[in-house]
Amino acid sequence: MKKTGMIWLIALMCMFFPVNVWADISDKKTEPDIKTDYYMIVESKQGGIDIYAHPDLESAKLNEELIPNGTSLHIEGEVEDTAHSRTWGYVQYHGMYGYVPLDDCRPAQSRKEAIDSELYIAGRDHVDYNADYDVRAYASEGTQKLYQGPGEKYGEVPGVRDIKNGESLHVTQDAELVDGSHWGVTTVDGKEGWINLDDTEDAARKRGELSENDTDTKKEFVTMITSEEAELSKMPEATVTPEATEAPTATVTPEATEAPTVTVTPEATEAPTATETLEAAETSTSTEVPKETAASVSEESNSLIQTPFWWIAAAAVIAVAGVLIYHFKKK
Repeated sequence: MKKTGMIWLIALMCMFFPVNVWADISDKKTEPDIKTDYYMIVESKQGGIDIYAHPDLESAKLNEELIPNGTSLHIEGEVEDTAHSRTWGYVQYHGMYGYVPLDDCRPAQSRKEAIDSELYIAGRDHVDYNADYDVRAYASEGTQKLYQGPGEKYGEVPGVRDIKNGESLHVTQDAELVDGSHWGVTTVDGKEGWINLDDTEDAARKRGELSENDTDTKKEFVTMITSEEAELSKMPEATVTPEATEAPTATVTPEATEAPTVTVTPEATEAPTATETLEAAETSTSTEVPKETAASVSEESNSLIQTPFWWIAAAAVIAVAGVLIYHFKKK
């Protein structure tokens, strides 16, 4: 039993031991020793360099073709290989992170020098410094960034919002780089930068990700919504103004209809007659009531209110007098 227990214990130790050693080696080789932020330009006698998974020439290569001379690399970290007297740079290339030997690179004095080097090796036939056209943004993620150079390695332009799909962008310079990517210069929020021209509607159509009908449908929908909003915004100005709704017409207001019945009063001789009022309503193109007519009608309505009051008062006096006379006669 003791021998069996020892055998199982040794077997378990053998299983865990290599796993722990592998994890330690992996951590050391995937993380750079020093964080950095500068650019290097590839200059190798072999015409280019390779990018490795670890800072070791015996580790796996991440690239299928050499990174060509003249390519600028953003060095984000360093690892010192003291055994071979070599410095490795931690870089991002084609979306992959790995290590390149820096003894086959020269330092760039600035970001602009790094960009100019890549434009130079692209060739004059692949760089248009006087581009003048518009594109519509279209990225699979729904948004994209504005970068400080033709590549994500140059970093984002600070203080600029994300570019949404469907936005129209004016391109003033474009370049087809040797790595196969296509970039263009544009302006967003007043700041100039580079966008990936593979993230546009035209490029998406060429890849078959976006059909012509889908795009046209979206444009028609946006146009329809825009036209309807424009019509709604104009409707209050054309049909609903305070003057048009509040101004009474001569044929609808109560004053205009009652005016003809007051022609027998003494005050009515000064106001226009009913016939004159109707003719004025028919011939006039304006919907406003003359101020003089409105004033005379208001005076006549006041006289109508006051006249019944005096008649009622007189009737009340007569009734009281009759009751008193009847009372005294009865006594």
